[in-house]
Amino acid sequence: MLAGVLPSFEMLMTHWEKLAKDMPNLKKYIQPGLDSAYEYYSRMDQTKAYIVAMCMFLCYHRFF
Repeated sequence: MLAGVLPSFEMLMTHWEKLAKDMPNLKKYIQPGLDSAYEYYSRMDQTKAYIVAMCMFLCYHRFF
């Protein structure tokens, strides 16, 4: 389940970045959320549990 969340979270950040670029008048409202998302994503990157979960997900789906 975690392996499906990470790509969705990245997609959310990408859409927010695009929205902030396409609609500069909304950037002041979008940027605080993006800043929190970047901080959370950075913490995920530094946590081994996420890496283990991703590896387990990939190994599981290779055999089924």
